[in-house]
Amino acid sequence: MARYISIRLFHASIIVVILTVLVFVIARLIPGDGVLAAMSGSVDMSNPAVVEHVRAEYGLNDPIHVQFLQWLYKFVRGDWGISIGTGERVLDMFWRRLPVTLELFLFATIWAVGVGIPVGLLSALWRQSKLDFVLMTGTILGVSIPSFWEAIVLIYLLAIALPIFPPSGYVPFSEDPWQNILAMILPSFVLGTHSAGLLARYVRSSLLEIIGQDFIRTARAKGLSERAVIVIHALKPALISVVTVFGLSWGSMLAGAFFIEIIFAIPGLGRMSVDAIFQKDFPVIQATLIVVSLNILLVNLLVDLLYGALDPRVRIG
Repeated sequence: MARYISIRLFHASIIVVILTVLVFVIARLIPGDGVLAAMSGSVDMSNPAVVEHVRAEYGLNDPIHVQFLQWLYKFVRGDWGISIGTGERVLDMFWRRLPVTLELFLFATIWAVGVGIPVGLLSALWRQSKLDFVLMTGTILGVSIPSFWEAIVLIYLLAIALPIFPPSGYVPFSEDPWQNILAMILPSFVLGTHSAGLLARYVRSSLLEIIGQDFIRTARAKGLSERAVIVIHALKPALISVVTVFGLSWGSMLAGAFFIEIIFAIPGLGRMSVDAIFQKDFPVIQATLIVVSLNILLVNLLVDLLYGALDPRVRIG
């Protein structure tokens, strides 16, 4: 197991090196000048000396390789730079908005896992029944409906036509816990619906495949109850595909959070990132891409390690 983990960590370190270079290059490929965009409301933007002073202050006049090394050295030390658009420290902006995005992800993950796995399990146990048909129809709708369309429909139905939930905005939990939960229900539901549908379908197909194997028939022949057969013998190998889907869904949820936070006016990392792209705010864009990419890389690394824990054949291979 130690050799398996060391190999995965070595692969992850190579990806991190490539990732940092790509992030720096991608941030520079965005059309426009971040300095001019940040100074668009300033009366001094027509003064070339002022523009050059700001560019020099942010190190944008240095050669590209010098900019990269300086940025990487400071980033590793915790100095993520100063936002061109707001003038704040980028790290402070992240710490202020991170709890909002984490809360959105927590609610969405609870919804996806808490609904997807039981639905897939019930559908597999009662396969080819009316319940199976209803549950699988629901998962198809959950996977197929675009998130932005689902968000608009739910806002109209449950926030305007029936004012049950607030249509947008965010209330910190420390200020009003009940209003905080109400404000997070709709965006979390929209963000987690696609992942819940995927998990349900993969749990169903994986369980149906495993239930037909020889070791399951042997367990039944020993006199074990159907519940014991499913929970003890079938569920663990079925989780391998579930772990794969969850790792893939994590990346799609991160991407979806960008749009969900804009639609529901949630002041999280996604909204901050979109604002930074429109403002050509290089320090914020670079930090956002690094954090999001490392997050996806870490989740996929954990998925690889869970493979080894769930299936010893993976460690041997």
